[in-house]
Amino acid sequence: MSSTLFDYEWQFLIQMTTRINYCTTYPETCNTFLQQIRTLVPYNIGVVFQAGRENGRVTLTNPVSTEYHDDRLSHNFFIEGKYPRWDEFVMLPYSSVFRQSDIIQPGKWEKTRVYRDVWQPKGMFWGLFVALVHKDVPLAVLGIQREKSLNDFSDRDVYIMNTLKDPLERKYFALLEDRKLSGGDGVDRILKASVNYGLTKRETEIVSLICAGKGSDEMCQVLYITHATLSKHLSNIYAKTKVKNRTQLFALFL
Repeated sequence: MSSTLFDYEWQFLIQMTTRINYCTTYPETCNTFLQQIRTLVPYNIGVVFQAGRENGRVTLTNPVSTEYHDDRLSHNFFIEGKYPRWDEFVMLPYSSVFRQSDIIQPGKWEKTRVYRDVWQPKGMFWGLFVALVHKDVPLAVLGIQREKSLNDFSDRDVYIMNTLKDPLERKYFALLEDRKLSGGDGVDRILKASVNYGLTKRETEIVSLICAGKGSDEMCQVLYITHATLSKHLSNIYAKTKVKNRTQLFALFL
């Protein structure tokens, strides 16, 4: 795929890549991308998920969104893997860029449960996504959405995302490696912060698992607790730390 960008657009891409490289945390990197890309590729709603792999399937956790409210319904559809026909993209051993219309024709898309329950209530219809994978290791999925009244994302938009794909892959892989290398420091930081917020031992374990990118099912399995018990612990953690969701909790402790 080829496209033509103006000189100022290339300059902006270079500046954007530099700003992203300056970021030091996962939330900061996600927010910088979502803020910056809007200049070249206009959109209405954007979200980034941390990606991993569990039992042979890609898992999505820790959403960072442009929406000001806690959009759990939309995020859970991604996190619980309920998006049809995504596997052919997110399960690839390398990074890829794809549109929602590449997965399913618009006429068929309108008839799906995902569109009716998640996209339509928000007035969204078109989507453009980047699945970041480094040597078969899932890193993140970045997505932006547009209203139905607007045009689908163009080949030029896809070209811009493909241009950013490799530097984004390197950045998110570096964040993953940093988390591994600084694992001890990260644990110490979480323990100290947990004491300051008055968290119990179990609540601290849950925070550590969230910061490690674990989903609800995996946390319940590791801690041998039910989803109801996990929800109760999370409510207590949110109350003590004065945050509203896992994304804010993740940013608070890391």
